[in-house]
Amino acid sequence: MPRILINQLVPAPQAARLNDAPAGLSLHPLGETAIGGDFLRVLELRFDADLRAVAAEWLADAAGAHASEDLVLHTLAVHEATPMARLVLQGHPADALRPALDTLHLAGLAACTAGQSGQDLLEIPLAGGDPDWRLLNHQLLEAMVGVAADVALCPAHWQASHFGLFLSDMDSTLISIECIDELADMAGLKPQVSAITERAMQGELDFAASLKARVALLKDLPASMLERVYTERLQLNPGAEALIQGLKAQGCRLGVVSGGFTFFTERLKEYLGLDYAFANELEIQDGRLTGKVLGEIVDAQAKARILAQLATELGLPLSRCIAVGDGANDLPMLKLAGLGVAYHAKPVVQAQANYNIRHGGLDRILPLTRTSMAAY
Repeated sequence: MPRILINQLVPAPQAARLNDAPAGLSLHPLGETAIGGDFLRVLELRFDADLRAVAAEWLADAAGAHASEDLVLHTLAVHEATPMARLVLQGHPADALRPALDTLHLAGLAACTAGQSGQDLLEIPLAGGDPDWRLLNHQLLEAMVGVAADVALCPAHWQASHFGLFLSDMDSTLISIECIDELADMAGLKPQVSAITERAMQGELDFAASLKARVALLKDLPASMLERVYTERLQLNPGAEALIQGLKAQGCRLGVVSGGFTFFTERLKEYLGLDYAFANELEIQDGRLTGKVLGEIVDAQAKARILAQLATELGLPLSRCIAVGDGANDLPMLKLAGLGVAYHAKPVVQAQANYNIRHGGLDRILPLTRTSMAAY
C-alpha cells in the first residue's frame, strides 16, 4: 500500500491541523513532540495505488490552505516508514530543526516519528532514500550558518554495541593546547614554532619535516620543562572525560595517537585509563632536549596505519571504529573510520570529514554513536 510521510513544524499543538482525509485515504498520527516553542508533528497517509492522484490533490490543497502559517509542511512518498537514518541536533535544536528538515526533505528523507527532545539534544528517526552521508552532512552544516548547533545524520543501526575502537588525536583535540608550542614558549620561541605548527595543521607543510624543524628549535631546552607543561598548562578539552567514560561503558577500546610526544600521551593514557598510546619520542641527553626525535615519526599515514592495525587485531571492520582529530595530519585516519569526527577543526579538515563538532565539547560525539531513544 502506498504511503506518504507528512512532517509539520507548527507554533502550537492545536495549529494547522489537517482536515479529514477523503474516502479511501487514511491519516495516521506517528507522534508529536515539543521542540522549543514549536511542535513537530509526524503523520502517515495511506491509500490504494489507484487513489494516488486523490492523495496528491488533497495534500496540495492542505499545503495551500496553510501557506500563510508559520510552519513547515513536508511530504515524502515511501514504500515503508522504516527508520534508515537518525538526525542528531545538539546545542540549540529548536533553532536548527527548521533548516535541517528543509535540507533533509530535499534529499528525500523525512521524519518517521517525532523523535525525542531534551534541553540540548534532539534525535529524530528518518525514512526515505539511501543518502550520500558525507554530502548530506555537509549540506546540513551549510544550513546551520548562524545557528550555534552541532548537527549530524547517522545510520539508524548505530547502537551502543556497534563501535569497538576509539582513537583520538591529542593536541587541540583531546587536550586544549599544542604541547610543542608551550615548550617553545618556555624557550622564548613560541611565535616561530606556533607559526610552523599552524601551517602544518592547515596542511600547508609536510608534517614530518615540520616536526623535525620545530623540535630542532628546542635544542638544549631543559627536560624539566616537559613536566612543567604537563602540570601547569595541559588541560583536557570540555567533555573529554565524559566521552571516555561513556565509550568505556559501551565496551569500546580507547587510545590516543599523536604527532606530539610520548611524555604527554603516556601520562594521559594512565590518567584516563586508555588502552593505547602512540606518539613521538623526544631524545634527551644530560637532562636536555637534543633537538631530535627518536624513531619513525607518527605522521598522517602512521595514524591511519595504527587505526587499521588495531582494528585488525581486535577483529573489527573499520566501519566500527571512531576517530577524532582537528588537523590535516588526522584526515587519513578520519576518512578510514566509520565515524570520523573533525573536532573544532581547521577548515581543510572540516571540509573533508564526514562528521563535525564545531560548537560543543567532545561529549557531543556520544549521541552520534548510539541513540538515547528506547525505541523508534
